[in-house]
Amino acid sequence: MKLGRGGFGSVYEGVLADCSKIAVKRLDGAGQGEREFRAEVETLGKIDHLNLVRLKGFCAEKGHRMLVYEYLQNGSLDKWIFSKNTHRHYLDWKTRYKVVLNIARGLTYLHEDC
Repeated sequence: MKLGRGGFGSVYEGVLADCSKIAVKRLDGAGQGEREFRAEVETLGKIDHLNLVRLKGFCAEKGHRMLVYEYLQNGSLDKWIFSKNTHRHYLDWKTRYKVVLNIARGLTYLHEDC
């Protein structure tokens, strides 16, 4: 099942042999070369931070590039913030503040500690 689409490709829900759910991002063809892709995967694979989704694996075969991430049960953040049905997916300002603070912590980790 397709979960969404971002700037670099589409994200799909998947299930591993052990029945655990995953999110698979299928990257669009244009962009970096094989060496750059593998360097990025190596970096992403080392990331371990509470506020960042973990990379579980990847595929780089015959021009197909996919990233396999842990599945987040609550879905994409944008559906909670930008939902047209505000009664169903509404975050109060205190919760939004916590979300923004945690995003900032994740970005700080990526830019300074990673």
